[in-house]
Amino acid sequence: MKAELELKLQAWLDGELPAAEAEEMRRLAAVDAEAAGLAAELQTVKAAFQDNEQKAAVPETREFYWSKIERQIQREAAVRPAPLASWAERFRRLLVPLAGVSALAAVLLVALNQYRPRETAFNQVSDTVDGFKARTFRDSPSGISFVVFQETPQPSAASAGAPSARTRNDGSSFVIEPE
Repeated sequence: MKAELELKLQAWLDGELPAAEAEEMRRLAAVDAEAAGLAAELQTVKAAFQDNEQKAAVPETREFYWSKIERQIQREAAVRPAPLASWAERFRRLLVPLAGVSALAAVLLVALNQYRPRETAFNQVSDTVDGFKARTFRDSPSGISFVVFQETPQPSAASAGAPSARTRNDGSSFVIEPE
């Protein structure tokens, strides 16, 4: 028997076919032995399911159940909203996160300050031999060092006048030396 015919036979037993098709299926089941056997088997299965189906009793009707939900919604809507917090409480709620952000910013500034290159500009004066002073100037950002040699004033040299000087430049430092 074809699957389409089997499905039509099942629809006839379930009462789902129009009157003309139902009459056709009734005649087929009366004439064809295979169709009659399938119809009998389907009726037996249908009866077994209907007889053994557990009946579930709902303690409440559908309308009563939904009315309980509606009453609960109305009760919650009728509840007044909580009063606003006092100004001190609102200030505290604002102050706590603000203090945390400030503390984090302070820690970040201290940490970044340690990694910042320091300017090591210095002015160093040292005595050299033969009555000269060497004065060193260092500018770290530009990477330039200046060394100036200066003759220390001596009683005889003070009256003689200022000594002449010559310069030397090696790329990273500039030196002025007396002649």
